[in-house]
Amino acid sequence: MRKSLILLLALCTLLGAVSAMAADYPTKPVTIIVASNAGGGTDTMARLFAKFAEKYFPQPFVINNIDGAGGQRGFDALARAKKDGYTIGTIYTPHFTAHISAKRANYTIDDFAILYNLVTDPGVLVVPASSPFNTIEDIIAAEKADPGSLTGSTSGPGSDDAFALAQFNEATGCTVKSVPATGSSNAKATVMGGHVSMGFMNLSQIESNYKAGEIRILAMMTTKRHPSVPDIPTFAELGYKVVSDSSRGFAAPAGFPEDAYAMIVDVFEKVLADPEFLAAAKDQLEMNFMGPEEYRQYLVDLLEVTDKAYEKDPW
Repeated sequence: MRKSLILLLALCTLLGAVSAMAADYPTKPVTIIVASNAGGGTDTMARLFAKFAEKYFPQPFVINNIDGAGGQRGFDALARAKKDGYTIGTIYTPHFTAHISAKRANYTIDDFAILYNLVTDPGVLVVPASSPFNTIEDIIAAEKADPGSLTGSTSGPGSDDAFALAQFNEATGCTVKSVPATGSSNAKATVMGGHVSMGFMNLSQIESNYKAGEIRILAMMTTKRHPSVPDIPTFAELGYKVVSDSSRGFAAPAGFPEDAYAMIVDVFEKVLADPEFLAAAKDQLEMNFMGPEEYRQYLVDLLEVTDKAYEKDPW
């Protein structure tokens, strides 16, 4: 009887402590693990969110940059972080799922409580303004006339561009060879200089060149047309299954306290509806908001794409 009473008192004490913790949360700053170096696109997104989040949260958000291995070090650190409500972090694709597909990651999607996606940079197929290719059909005709002669600039194995090229070849029957670039500027120079037949890139990389008439976008790799370039058709409209982009968002470690998770989600919803945030983000980010359920499904679907790509051409 005495042991039962002691156990009951201990349980009540524990429940009281947990209840008090939930009621007091947050009592200290929340860390945002940014899986990239300072100054990059993911870092810019995280810092912009942190700045506006403080309007709606009683504690500041503190940035901790953990760069390296294409984001893997940061993703791993987030998955292993304490599940106390005081650490969230950034994830970005396709690196997040590519590491899982390549069996290099110490995490799975289930190791995260998915929050919100804020940025999606659509994939595009581009050619220089001087190119003879004006349509996808022109490219297919050139492949038939001279099989194996076409080349395409990409960011290299394991990148969203490489996955896009693989999808393009499968959808069209072409055999475009990947020519890895050493960065965004090099990729643009390679395409605009006519050193490759085409480029598999992201809209943010070449939008200004497109508007200046230096480059042509033949198709968008999105499910619907993009508001920045509404005249450009999607591959889906043209009858080909090529979907690719680079996204950036946030997650927490799985097991994040439910009350804390609900408060963090509420902060995201308020920030993403804040007119001042939207105005600031418009000039810096390719905004595309996805809530927790939609974002998680996006990652699950992407993992199927990267798994398939890795099986065919490991990186």
